Amino acid sequence: MATKLGRVNSYKFLILIFFTLSIVSCTERIDIELGGTYTRCVIYGEFTTDTTSHWVSITRTADYFKNGAPSPISGAVVTIEDDENSHSLTEDAENPGNYYTNSDVFGVVGKVYTLFVDGVDLLNDGNITSYEASSEIKPVASPDSIEVIFKNYWFVNVYAQDPFETEDFYKFLVYQNGVLHSDSLQKIQVIDDVLFNGNYTNGISIYFVNPDSEDTFNTGDTITVEFCGITKDYFKYLIEVQASARPSVPLFGGAPANPRTNLSNGAIGYFSAYSVSKASTVIQED
Repeated sequence: MATKLGRVNSYKFLILIFFTLSIVSCTERIDIELGGTYTRCVIYGEFTTDTTSHWVSITRTADYFKNGAPSPISGAVVTIEDDENSHSLTEDAENPGNYYTNSDVFGVVGKVYTLFVDGVDLLNDGNITSYEASSEIKPVASPDSIEVIFKNYWFVNVYAQDPFETEDFYKFLVYQNGVLHSDSLQKIQVIDDVLFNGNYTNGISIYFVNPDSEDTFNTGDTITVEFCGITKDYFKYLIEVQASARPSVPLFGGAPANPRTNLSNGAIGYFSAYSVSKASTVIQED
């Protein structure tokens, strides 16, 4: 009996080896035709309480499986309106698809602003489409101060009183000597006030910089933090965008889903109106 079982097991083992070798030795190239997707309009814009030239970007989607930049959409009629005023945006001749307000325009806390984008020939086929989105400007806590300290990394800490009555959401933008340092999606910091609602933040860390990076902080730098009071929906949009920008797990997973949008008519992207307050400090020697 033992001899017979041994022969059976040996036979199974030989079959397993043959099957494995047949898989490993298979080197024939297989070309898979990956389909594209339909073209969509991508709109991203901001309107804040800062007196500045606010901008709106309008492009077409690029194929996910092709390494091509999205093409700009020129010639659109773009306005931002509240219940009293209408602000027209002008396309930048040197940067097609980017539209700007006059530099003396600013938003007001508590108002709802609506972006209108008209005259878009998305497919260059003569069919014109319009899009719109609305966003309310929420208040933001005014910071008392910020500090920058070094403990293996540079840490940017903020001191501010968070309002107790409201559920607040914050976006932080960090500038180094007047130049935006948090200049990518992954560098933008967003938080809610769950852990400190109604309390004094007392030096909460909202940003850190690797001292070995090319754009690290240095003694004598002027660091400015913009506190942005954003809506809950925009907060969730930024979280979703940052998640979609990270490498997929597993590595060969499918294409990520699009983040939420507040734009109409099938467009993707986001239009956000928000309030801004600022604080600055100069990095001192230890």
